[in-house]
Amino acid sequence: ESRAPSAICGYAGMHHTRHHCIFWSIACAVGVIISIQLIGLAVFERRGGSNISINNNSNSNTIATKTTRIMSTASSVADERLERKCADVVDKLVDLKINFLAIDFDQTMIDIHTGGRWKESVPELAQHIRPLFLHLLPMATARNIRIAVVTFSPQTKHIREVLEHVFSPSLSELIPIRGNDRTWTYEGNGMKLGKQEHMASAAEELMAKPALGVSVVTKSTTVLIDDDPRNIKKSLKDGTRAVWVNPREPNRLLDDILLLK
Repeated sequence: ESRAPSAICGYAGMHHTRHHCIFWSIACAVGVIISIQLIGLAVFERRGGSNISINNNSNSNTIATKTTRIMSTASSVADERLERKCADVVDKLVDLKINFLAIDFDQTMIDIHTGGRWKESVPELAQHIRPLFLHLLPMATARNIRIAVVTFSPQTKHIREVLEHVFSPSLSELIPIRGNDRTWTYEGNGMKLGKQEHMASAAEELMAKPALGVSVVTKSTTVLIDDDPRNIKKSLKDGTRAVWVNPREPNRLLDDILLLK
C-alpha cells in the first residue's frame, strides 16, 4: 500500500508536468504571435506616421504655393489699378497745364526719413521708393511734365544714385535735384521759405536747358508734393499748387491730385 500512493503520486506528478509543459508551450506561442503583431503594428504606425507627415508636408507645400499665387495675383491686380490711377492723374495734370512737379524725397518719394544721414547702400535706399512714383514719374515725363526733387537733405549724391538705380538714364538725367548741399543758390525775388527757393532754382535750370523740353515754368504750372504741412502751407500762400502726402496713406495723393482745380 505504501507503493500505491507512491505510484499514484508519481503518475500524478508526471501528468502535472506534462500539462505544465503544454501550458508553457501555448503561452510561448501566443507570446510570439502577440510580439509579431505588436512589431507589425509599430511598423505600420511608423509608416502611417511617415505617410501622414509626407501628406501634411505635401498639403503645406500645396497651400503655400496657392497662397503665393493668390498673393502674386492680388499684387498684380493692385499694381494694375495703381498704374491706371497714375495715368488718370497725368491726364489731369495735362488738363491743368501743369508742366513741373516738385517732389520732396524723405517720407514722400521714399517711405522712410533718412534725416540726411543715410549710411547704407544705394540699392537698399532705392527699395524704399514708393510704388506710385515708379509709375507716375515715367508717365509724367512722357507727357512732357518735368520732375525735380526738392529736399532739405544734404545727401543729393545719394538721391541722384537712387534715381539712376530705379529709373532709366533717359528719365533720371532730366531730374534736377535741389537739396541743402550748398551747391546752388537762388538769386530771384521770390519767396525763399519752405521749398519755394528749391523749386524756383530747379525751374531756372529746366528753362535754361531747352533740350529738357520745358521753355516756361511758372507758379501756375507747378505742383509741389510734400509730406510736411508747413511746406504745403508756404507753397499755397505763395500762389503755387501743393498736395500733401500722408505717409500713412501715400496713395491718397493720387486722389487729391485728381481734385486739383
